[in-house]
Amino acid sequence: MKAAWRCWVQRLRSHSLSGQGLVETALLLPILFLVLSGLVEFGFLMNDFMVVQDASRNAARFAVDNAYNARDGVHDCATTKDFYRQIGCVVNQELEREKPDVRIDFSTGIDDVVVSAFSVEGGNPPKVSARFPEGEGEAGWSYSLDETGTRNQSSRFSSAQIAAKLSATAPSTGYVLVEVFYSYDQKLKLPWIEAFLADPVVFHVYTIMPLSSAEPTPTNIP
Repeated sequence: MKAAWRCWVQRLRSHSLSGQGLVETALLLPILFLVLSGLVEFGFLMNDFMVVQDASRNAARFAVDNAYNARDGVHDCATTKDFYRQIGCVVNQELEREKPDVRIDFSTGIDDVVVSAFSVEGGNPPKVSARFPEGEGEAGWSYSLDETGTRNQSSRFSSAQIAAKLSATAPSTGYVLVEVFYSYDQKLKLPWIEAFLADPVVFHVYTIMPLSSAEPTPTNIP
């Protein structure tokens, strides 16, 4: 009799523990789903951010071997020799290599590529003696403005801010600044993620590299 009673009690406890496990699982599953979906969205976001960052760097690397004052007004990426448009084209070409590709979309009113070239005179402190292209002032060249006639973005860096980033021992030289603005649209479109993360998320990535053609010189570059 006692053995049967003990067996019944053990079975009751086993069923109780099993039910408790099911309840705990039911409570944890929504939390796990929230965390997992957030990680997936963050993974997509970081992938696009790194792609845009690499495009900015590669475009700046392309620029360092070219003359800042090369202008031709040609809009075709295959034939243009325009310094600024070539940089915008390189950014797009780099982005389009991704599958699925990441594209600069001017219709968002956000996406843009902004390019500036600087002549910097060494000293303590260094001084930006000229900013190109002339006529754009502190705003810089805008890919959107050049392509559609409407500027989506202006440079986030003034000439004074660029000079402040340079070492006092830096010689007189030139620099190119490539800024890429990109609106990342959330892939999952889940309300609990949109409650904490803006949609779209606006990326602003930039690269600064030396540009010998813009170096201050008493003689004009042919």
